[in-house]
Amino acid sequence: MKKLRHLSNKNKQIDREFYETIRDILHHPAVQQMRIYMQHSGTNCYEHCLHVAYFNYRICRRLHLDARSAARAAMVHDLFLYDWRTHKFQTGDATHAFTHPRTAYNNAKRYFDFSEKEEEIITKHMWPVTIVPPKHPETYVIVFTDKFCGFCEFLDYYFGPLREEYRKINKL
Repeated sequence: MKKLRHLSNKNKQIDREFYETIRDILHHPAVQQMRIYMQHSGTNCYEHCLHVAYFNYRICRRLHLDARSAARAAMVHDLFLYDWRTHKFQTGDATHAFTHPRTAYNNAKRYFDFSEKEEEIITKHMWPVTIVPPKHPETYVIVFTDKFCGFCEFLDYYFGPLREEYRKINKL
């Protein structure tokens, strides 16, 4: 039991470090604006980026990579500030999957300073769609965490209600 308490305290410390790493980004008005736009199923852009940033931080920390850069870049990796579902009908641009990483980076750099590594994490998070392979291992982490979080958000949206029904049935 003592060991579990220790692990719990360690996780709380990691969570505090994660929050301190991205606090300035989290509370920025442009980032808060991501709450308006839906991303995957029932998850808005802000929530999605927060999920990806958290997993990026935890995984990169565990792998002794640059967890700070991974988290900060992930928090703005989808800072494109438009509804991607209607974007192609409004603008005629049907290439959102290809162009939104650069759009997100251009929006983010107006408000924050990023290293070359953080720029790559943001602009290549859609690899292999973005063609040129990443140089930094942190970028490969976001490639996978972005897909993983999107998949989990999809499952939660469609199967979350079923899970609740299953729990109700089991209580009978």
